[in-house]
Amino acid sequence: MKILKRTFVFPLLFISLVCLWSCGPSGLNTKKIVSKYSESIVKILLLDSVQENIKKGSGYLGRGSGFFVTEDGYIFTNRHVVDMCVKGYIDYDYKDNSGKTRSNLTTYSKDIVNDKNLVKAYHTGYTTPIIQVYHGTNEDDYKLYVAEVVAIGMGAFDGAILKVVSDVDGNPVDEKFTAIPIGNSDDLQQGEPLCVYGFPQQFQGDKELMMLDMSTLSIGIMSGFDYVFNKDYGYIKTDAEIHGGNSGGPVFDENNEVIGIATAKGVETNIGLVGGINGMYFIAASTIELQERLKKKGLKPPKRSFSINTTSGEKLPIKTVSQINAIVNSRKKPVTPKYNYSSYTQNYKNAKVYFSTISPKDNNNTLPPASKRYSSFKFYKAKGGKIWVYVDNSTQKLNTSQVKVYVYKKVYTSYIRQKTLSYNTTGSWKNMYFPFTFYEAGSYKMMAYSKEGKYIGTGYFSTSLIPD
Repeated sequence: MKILKRTFVFPLLFISLVCLWSCGPSGLNTKKIVSKYSESIVKILLLDSVQENIKKGSGYLGRGSGFFVTEDGYIFTNRHVVDMCVKGYIDYDYKDNSGKTRSNLTTYSKDIVNDKNLVKAYHTGYTTPIIQVYHGTNEDDYKLYVAEVVAIGMGAFDGAILKVVSDVDGNPVDEKFTAIPIGNSDDLQQGEPLCVYGFPQQFQGDKELMMLDMSTLSIGIMSGFDYVFNKDYGYIKTDAEIHGGNSGGPVFDENNEVIGIATAKGVETNIGLVGGINGMYFIAASTIELQERLKKKGLKPPKRSFSINTTSGEKLPIKTVSQINAIVNSRKKPVTPKYNYSSYTQNYKNAKVYFSTISPKDNNNTLPPASKRYSSFKFYKAKGGKIWVYVDNSTQKLNTSQVKVYVYKKVYTSYIRQKTLSYNTTGSWKNMYFPFTFYEAGSYKMMAYSKEGKYIGTGYFSTSLIPD
């Protein structure tokens, strides 16, 4: 099994320190922001517990930033930070434009599965947001919490809302968090000072280094608006450098209120792009009670909002690795074995392949009668299903020293070969049989051939799960 060794971070806005302002009582005050809201800024770690149980540290697949907006644990962040919690993820190999095989781990999508350049899938699954909250100035002064995705943007605005549900041990959380005051992004003016606060990635590495990245506070200016990358809602531009890990972090205005979420950067100019906080008004609309609470805290609808939509954080269905690789294999041009059919009528015209739940030993050392031959079986997934496969040439000898059985599973309208089984025989045998265990529901066929490549026969059966 291929263990995930990749660590992925999401791009986020991080503004380099380019100038300093003298901060009056009503101006941008970075010391005040740090002293009041350092425990409001959170690091969001994406954990796949399945992979983590396989190998410690391998389940941490990405990270970003966020911030508390209520005392009971609601968090604002970017949609792209937590996409893999809702849409799932896929770890896979693909062919690039030059034909070279490359690896990638990204948010799951049907487009990836249907891409003819997909070579092989290794893992699919969902991540859980782990929230790292610092309460001091040392690298180990933090607590970890488990969150869930409450709402996620489906339109033009890159936003999402999380809610802390427990600590990492599953215990309920009763403490109050420090919420950041919410400003009005539509009141911003070009040239106004801004402050970005979050967790840009300073260290490339595994989970341990990921946990050690401390918060970074930077300042810049509101450089203008951009309606090219997002013509529906637009972005706030800033003279910012972009660094991975800062995505979802808050951007403060000169009133020391959060007016935006650091999101991305321009392609040609590296201008930083910030999503206005007012866009979160519609992301919160999936939970009316929460939206009303945030309105009382100052959250307002944006003046420009053509396609800001929201949905709940419920997980969307994804295909398993087996299903994806079966689709990949079905796209490959099948190789038809060159078997000799010339002696079919003479040697195997009465041969059959059939299935039963009993062996000859369980049937007084005789082949199962027709009443005990079946074409469908039910099983518990955890235990799997065991059947007995019979290759029976009636009154004629098999006349081969080995029987090969090809196992196929039906995928959509085609049967895809899953495995090849080989069993030694003697030329005098008229039949042979063997046990076979399956773990997946579906429709199957088994085709039997002699060692010399002569076709013997085909049998079909289906399997289904017994509810637990």
